[in-house]
Amino acid sequence: MAYSVKQANEYIAANVKSVKGKFRPKYHMTAPIGWMNDPNGSVYYHGAYHLFYQYNPYGEEPSVMHWGHFVSTDLITYTDESVALAPTEKDETSCYSGGAVVAGGALNILYTRHYEIKDEKKEQVCMVRSTDGKTFVKKHHPVFNNETLPENISRADFRDPFPIMLNDKFYVFVGGTDRELKKGVVVVLKGNSLEKLEYAFTIGPYDCLGDMAECPCYCKVDGKDVLIVSGCHVKEQGNDYKNTHASVFIVGELDFENGRMSVDYVKEIDKGDAFYAPQVISNIERPIIVSWQEMWNKSYPTRDMEHGWVGSFTIPRELKLCDGDIIQTPISELDNYLKSDRDIKDVIPKCADIRASFDGKGSLVLLGSNGQIVIGNDGGVYLDTVNSNNGNGCIRRTNGHYASTSVRILLDVSGVEIFVDDGREVISSRMYIDGDFTISVDGNVKDITIKEIGVPV
Repeated sequence: MAYSVKQANEYIAANVKSVKGKFRPKYHMTAPIGWMNDPNGSVYYHGAYHLFYQYNPYGEEPSVMHWGHFVSTDLITYTDESVALAPTEKDETSCYSGGAVVAGGALNILYTRHYEIKDEKKEQVCMVRSTDGKTFVKKHHPVFNNETLPENISRADFRDPFPIMLNDKFYVFVGGTDRELKKGVVVVLKGNSLEKLEYAFTIGPYDCLGDMAECPCYCKVDGKDVLIVSGCHVKEQGNDYKNTHASVFIVGELDFENGRMSVDYVKEIDKGDAFYAPQVISNIERPIIVSWQEMWNKSYPTRDMEHGWVGSFTIPRELKLCDGDIIQTPISELDNYLKSDRDIKDVIPKCADIRASFDGKGSLVLLGSNGQIVIGNDGGVYLDTVNSNNGNGCIRRTNGHYASTSVRILLDVSGVEIFVDDGREVISSRMYIDGDFTISVDGNVKDITIKEIGVPV
C-alpha cells in the first residue's frame, strides 16, 4: 500500500470524531487519533516549539510509522498540525525516529528510513528540510553509508539520529548495537554538512543500554555533558530497570576531538512504568526534555476499550544539577495555568497539581468510583497503581530513602507524574479511573495543597 502525507491528513479529518475522549489528557500533548510514541525533532524554530512524534494515524498499534507534528508557544497549550512525514520512498516502510537542528535559517531534520519486509530489514539516516516549519522536503538519498561502520556495529539496527552543531561542525548521535557483544552503543557521526556524514566514534557499550541503544540525544546541564539514551531489554538491577526497556542519563565529559566519553555516573531517569524515549528540545538555552508517557510490551487500555487512541507526552521537564545530581522539574510555564486552591475535603479535579510533605511514614490515596492510586512513603516514596485499571498495575518506588521529603503530583485525566525531593527522582504512570477523585490521608502527611490545572479546550 502506498502512503502519503495528504492521505494521512485526509484520513485523520474523516475519522477524528470517532475518537472517545473520556480518558484523553488535557494538558499533555496527545495525538488526535491513532497510536503515538517517541518524541521526534523537538526544536524551537520561527518563534514556536515544534515537537514531532512517532505516529500511526490508521490504528492503535505501532504499524506504519509517520511523523505527527505539535506546535506550541509555551510547551503547555498546543495545536496538532498536519502530518509532517509519511513513508513515501520505495525503500521505506516507516519513518522512524530522529532529531532536528536549526542551521542556515532552515529546520534540518534527520530521521530513520526504515525498511522491513519478511526477512529483509535496513535502517538508514536520511534528511528532511523545512524553511517554514510547515512543509517538509525529503532528500531521496541517505546522508550516511552504513557500510562504513566498524565491523562490530550492526548495519540493520541503526536508528534515531540526533544532530547537534558544535564549532561549525555537525555531530550526530545514532542508536546502535555491537552485534558481537550484543550490547547497546551510541554511534557518533560527523560532517561539515548534514548531507554527507562520516563515522567519528562510538560511546559504549554500557550495560544500561541493554542489547540496543535507542533515541540518543545530548545536552549540557550546568557545564556537564549529558547523554540521554534509551536501552532495549535492560537487565533489572535491584530497584533499577524494572521495565522491559529503560531510559538513562549518562553524565560526564564528552571529548569530541578525541572521540571518547568519561562517565561520572549513570542514572535512570524515571522509576515508573510509563516513560520512554525522552528527547532534548533543540535550539533553546534551557535543557528541557519531553518523553513518551507509555512503555513497550504492556497492555494499552484505551486500545483495549477501542477508544481510538494510545499514548501521550510527559510534561516537559527542565534539567538542573544540584549537589552533583541531575534533577527534573516541570517547566515553570505550567504555573501560569494553576487555579485557586482546593480544600482536601473537596472533589479533586482530574487535572491537578498536588503538593505535600511526608514527615515520616504516610500515604495519600486518590480514590475514584472504580479504582485508586496511592502515593506513600515507607522509607522510600512509592506509587501504587495496582488498582488503577492501567492493565499492568504495579508498585514503583524511589531509590532514595527519605525520613522526610516533598512530593509534587501532576494529574491529567489518565496520567500521573510524581516529582520527589524537588525533582531528584520521578515516577510516572497511567490510570483509567472513573468518577471524581477524593483524597484521603494516612500517617505523617502535611502541607497539602491542591490546585486545579486549567487549560483552554
